[in-house]
Amino acid sequence: MFSSFISITNLQRQLKKVFYSKQPMHVVLSNNAVSGIVFSKEAAELLLASDTLNQIREELWELQDEETRSVVLRGREGKTKPAPFDDFAKEYGV
Repeated sequence: MFSSFISITNLQRQLKKVFYSKQPMHVVLSNNAVSGIVFSKEAAELLLASDTLNQIREELWELQDEETRSVVLRGREGKTKPAPFDDFAKEYGV
């Protein structure tokens, strides 16, 4: 992973340096626990242009959906059979 760790205090002190850094992302720590992620200006522009942020937002939303989480858990436990994507797409009009 192309990231480095930075404390919240150092982020506040070096904000401009972090945003214009060649390092694409910085993991922000507070008391040695992950507090967030900051993307450089260049990385943010690439993510916005590629629509990746929308995909990440969708994935995060799905993590909050109880039905989606239960389906994923059942699949990981081997309680459901995998469906070929073409069959899934036909059934749900994807």
